[in-house]
Amino acid sequence: MKRRLILLVLVAVALAPGTWLRSAPPPVMLNAGVEVIRLAIDKPRIGALDVIGTWQLKSEHSLFHGYSGLVALGGGKFLAASDAGAGLAFSMASGGPTDFELFPYDPDTRFTDKMYQDIEALAHDPGTGRVWAAFEGRNMIERREGDLSDPAQALPEPMRRWGENSGPEAMTRLSDGSFLMLGEGRAGFMGEEFPGLKWQRDPVLGDKPMEFSFAAPEGFRPTDMAALPDGRVLILVRRIAWGFPPHFKVVLLVADPAEIVVGESWSGTELARFDPPFPTDNYEGLAIEPGSDRGTGYPVMVTIISDDNAVSYQRTLLLRLQWDGKLPAPSR
Repeated sequence: MKRRLILLVLVAVALAPGTWLRSAPPPVMLNAGVEVIRLAIDKPRIGALDVIGTWQLKSEHSLFHGYSGLVALGGGKFLAASDAGAGLAFSMASGGPTDFELFPYDPDTRFTDKMYQDIEALAHDPGTGRVWAAFEGRNMIERREGDLSDPAQALPEPMRRWGENSGPEAMTRLSDGSFLMLGEGRAGFMGEEFPGLKWQRDPVLGDKPMEFSFAAPEGFRPTDMAALPDGRVLILVRRIAWGFPPHFKVVLLVADPAEIVVGESWSGTELARFDPPFPTDNYEGLAIEPGSDRGTGYPVMVTIISDDNAVSYQRTLLLRLQWDGKLPAPSR
């Protein structure tokens, strides 16, 4: 029985995507482009959202993989960042992904270890163009100007208590200048919820954040969040569904930061659930573009990108969805 248990543990460890086992690295290639493959879908609507488009992105470029953070920069432009410290700029202005640019997020970095380069979330200020990145491993927040110059960093005290592989995972800047952060590691040894932090202003300034906890659906973990025009946020959560190979179940929630209370639990309402055969993978990056209605900012465009973990059985997928801001009807 003991040998059997050890074997099962080893199998689970070997199959855990992106945590222990990765495909062998390919030869270094820095001149390859990005191939875009439009994926067919059998339903125009998923949950409360309309499906605008789904694509698979492929590239042999050495910097192309592992996208965990995503922000909309305005004018149809996007910035994604990876757990290997790479950036991917692209445009959705023409309706589909174009104009790709791959680059080191920090061209001056002296680090090669993933622990020091692992960007898991991005936030953006449309007024100044500034971008914030949350680094897992170092449990650090870094702010840069719109051209990614002039880095300024902070190591918030509560985040120092988070583990190296269970640190900051979801972050967004709200329109009032406050910031939200969710950690990937459960709060406490037997805890079922996740640590949350809220700053009233730029976290790099060193203020002490409010601490709360986030309750995800059972078995799910937060992977990203993004602010809505009315002050609410969308939160992306996912869990591993074991199989050969493993796959992912993903849920999109909406929550109201006005309901956050220090030391208490915060949760959201389900808007959509992504399961096969709908194109589904390890979705970890979430961005929102406000709609044209000047009064409400709706309907919003929701863009989601997946982290392929640099393993052969996962894909880099890009989803384009639209939401009118209305909650789904209560189930009877």
